[in-house]
Amino acid sequence: MVQSELVQRLNPRARWTDSLLGLLVIILVSREGSMLAQRQPPYPPSSVIRDILWLWETHQTAALGSDLWPMTWGPNDCLYAAWGDGGGFGGSDTDGRVAMGFARIEGDPNHWRGINVNGGKDAEYQAAFPKKGKTGALLCVDGTLYSMVNLQDGDWPDVNHVLAWSLDKGATWNKADWIFPKGEGHFQPAKFLNAGRNYHGLPSGLERVVYIYGPRQSNEPGSGNHLYLARVPRKKIRESSAYEFACGLNDAGQPIWNTNSTLAQSIFADTNGVSPGAVVYVPGIKRFLLTCFHTGPGQLGLFDSSTPWGPWTTVRYDEHWGQMGADGEGLSCEFPQKWMSRDGLTLWSVFSVYGDGGKVGINAHDKFNLVKATLIQVTGSPVSEAK
Repeated sequence: MVQSELVQRLNPRARWTDSLLGLLVIILVSREGSMLAQRQPPYPPSSVIRDILWLWETHQTAALGSDLWPMTWGPNDCLYAAWGDGGGFGGSDTDGRVAMGFARIEGDPNHWRGINVNGGKDAEYQAAFPKKGKTGALLCVDGTLYSMVNLQDGDWPDVNHVLAWSLDKGATWNKADWIFPKGEGHFQPAKFLNAGRNYHGLPSGLERVVYIYGPRQSNEPGSGNHLYLARVPRKKIRESSAYEFACGLNDAGQPIWNTNSTLAQSIFADTNGVSPGAVVYVPGIKRFLLTCFHTGPGQLGLFDSSTPWGPWTTVRYDEHWGQMGADGEGLSCEFPQKWMSRDGLTLWSVFSVYGDGGKVGINAHDKFNLVKATLIQVTGSPVSEAK
């Protein structure tokens, strides 16, 4: 917030002197960062979505001690989720604890039930990843659940990733005999683009491929502050040779694809920091939404685009989201398409944060979190005019 904006909020009719303004700034900066100046978002404001309102009175929690919680919409109209380092629904940090488990969520956001399918307390099936393994990427395609798994076989970020899949709705899991290899500059698959039930409902021409977002391995803060994009035909997800990486845009604004990941160019960047961004298609407004934490639990950005690769514009850029702080990690924030209104303006977010910053405000630290949100359109935008 610039000084003039702050003055207008305090008293729009007052004429403050330069000395008083300087004193006010000193006071604000000294308050342990509670009202520090707003950092600038990396992209210009959206021309379609003016803002998002988070309805914190709807905040629900479950699965204390379990984090991550990527989501996808399965073939049986259930949502599927994965968690790390806990017992899942009904468990705790110690009760039923596994490195990674998978769950099924039945019902709507006001009346839902979480069931541990693979791993966790009272699970339907034995854990496939009891000691090692983490995922932030889950997708259901044509009845098969897919996950990109961090094998935890080195010191982060120097780890290998492997594709895993389940043919029986999460009950048992198989792993590919090839990996996304670790090493400086190598692509680390972090999030699938999610859409409708069984990965349907994308704009024409996009459904034939699956998109994967992630950083390239880097020891720099924020994994180098860039996200990269890979794609693979939906019928060839298990074939390593079928993966391609976006290596810049042509004159028509379309990605140039190459099988060599070291040639990839970023499709999203933020000098303030980049967590693995979650992307979902919202058919009601014909936009892709990207959520990305730029530092800790309270620092969340929401961006939109007409394509999976941008260009991106900013819907909202928070420094104190949920009145949470900066200490710790913002892990994930996803909008399951199943829980969106038909017009795309009412959403429910499943999110996960970790650390001291997440223990203040709404106290969302290390658990399953669910909250309702409303998008506010820009008057006169194409979506508004279409109504």
